[in-house]
Amino acid sequence: MNALLIAGMTLAGGTIAFDHLVRPLPQWAAIALYSAAVILFLAGMIRSRKAG
Repeated sequence: MNALLIAGMTLAGGTIAFDHLVRPLPQWAAIALYSAAVILFLAGMIRSRKAG
């Protein structure tokens, strides 16, 4: 599994866990974090496709 895929999944999972378990995130922060996770996930999928 590509490191970018793992980073994207970890960022998305950490955002969800923090939002539900620790304290609610402001909407702008959640949007920024989820957007970064999607970008990392897509970049990892593109890199995996080109490598394989």
